[in-house]
Amino acid sequence: MNSVTISDTTNHARPDSPSMSFESPDLCLTCGECISRCFLSQSYPEVNPRKIIRKTAMGREQEIVDSEFIWACTLCARCTTDCPKEIHMDTIIRRLRGLAWSQGKAPARLCEGIEKIREIGNNTGIDGEEFRETAEWIAEECEEELQEISEKASEVPFDLEGAEILYMPNPREYTSNPTLFQAYLKFFAHVEADWTLSSKVFDITNWPYYLGDQEDAVALIRAMVDETRRLGAKILLSTECGHGFKILRKDAENWLGEKIDFEVLSIVELAHRYFKQGKLKLKQGAIDTAVTYHDPCNVGRKVGVYDEPRELLRYICSNFVEMWPNRKYSICCGGGGSVSQNSDMGKKRLEHAVLKRDQILRTGAQILTTSCQNCLTQLGDLQARYDMPVQIKSVMELVVEAMEPLDS
Repeated sequence: MNSVTISDTTNHARPDSPSMSFESPDLCLTCGECISRCFLSQSYPEVNPRKIIRKTAMGREQEIVDSEFIWACTLCARCTTDCPKEIHMDTIIRRLRGLAWSQGKAPARLCEGIEKIREIGNNTGIDGEEFRETAEWIAEECEEELQEISEKASEVPFDLEGAEILYMPNPREYTSNPTLFQAYLKFFAHVEADWTLSSKVFDITNWPYYLGDQEDAVALIRAMVDETRRLGAKILLSTECGHGFKILRKDAENWLGEKIDFEVLSIVELAHRYFKQGKLKLKQGAIDTAVTYHDPCNVGRKVGVYDEPRELLRYICSNFVEMWPNRKYSICCGGGGSVSQNSDMGKKRLEHAVLKRDQILRTGAQILTTSCQNCLTQLGDLQARYDMPVQIKSVMELVVEAMEPLDS
C-alpha cells in the first residue's frame, strides 16, 4: 500500500463524507504547555504531544504512525486544554491512527469491530431480535424490584413511535454489565418516562471514530439521527458513554452538515432535570460513605457537563469529596480512546494510569463514581490491579439507590 500523509488524507477526503477538521502543526509555538499535561509522558519519553506536532510539521509522520503511543493515547485532550494556538491533539492522533489503519497496522480487535459494524450495524454482531430478547430477559431478572416501582416497569418498550425519549444504550449493558441496564430501567420507571428503545439501532459507541475512519463513523451517526426522526422522539438520550455522547452532542451536526431537530441529552443530565422539576424524588444524604467523582474526559472536558452530576451527588451523598485537579483539568483514567478495548495494550493501560490511582487514593473516598462506561471499566480494572479500597459505581447507580419510594 502506498504511504500517505496527513495532508494527503485531508486533500483527498471523500466529497460525500465530511472530513475531520484539519489541525495545522505549523501553528505550534513549541512552548511545551502540552507535555506537562500528558499522563503518558513518563511511559513514552521518546514521544510526546510536542514531538508529535514537530515531527508532523517536518513530514516525519511515519515515525509516529509506527509508534505505540498513538494507540496508548486516550484522546483525552488534556494536553492541549490551554494550547495558545488551540491545536486539538485528539484530532491529530485520530488522523495518525487513520494512516496506521490504511497501512494495516491498527489493533486487530478494533478492526474486527469495524467489520461487524459494516456487516450488522454494531460492534457486537448482535441483531435486533437478539437484542430485544436480551433486553427483555435482563428486565425479567429484576422484575420484582421493577414492579415495586410500577406494575408495567418490567415491560421494555420497543419501537414506539411518538415516545418522547429514544434511549441509546452502550453494548456493555446487554453483554458484560446488565446491572447498569437494570438501573436505567428503574430510573425510567420511577420518573414515569415516556421512552423507547429501537430494535434497529441500539449501539451508541463509535469504534470507527477511534480508528480515524470518518466514513463509517458518520454512517453510525446518520443511523441514530434517522432512527430518532423515524420514531418521532424529542430527545435522543445517551447512556453513560463518554465518546458516544460527545460525538452526538458536539460533532453530529458538523459531520452530517445539517441541523439536529431534537435534543441530545445524557441520562445524567435528564436525571438532573427531573430532580429539579420534582419528578425524580431522592433521599438527601442517602449515601453515607465518602464519595468522589471522576470527570470523564468526553463528558467533562470536551462537552462541559460538570455541574449536573455534582449537584445530584452532593444531594444524595452525606460526604462528597472532590478530587484535585478536576473538571477541565481532570486526569484521564487511562482507558478511553479505544485503549480499554485494545487487547494489544494488555496491562500497560493500568501501569500508565498510576497518576489517576494516586489521585483517587488521596481523596480517602470509599466510593468512586463516574458517568462513562469506558471509565467504569478502566477504573474497575485499576481498582483490582492495585487493590484500591474503593467501590466503583456509575452516577446513575447511586441515583437509583437514593430514589425515594413513589408513594412516600
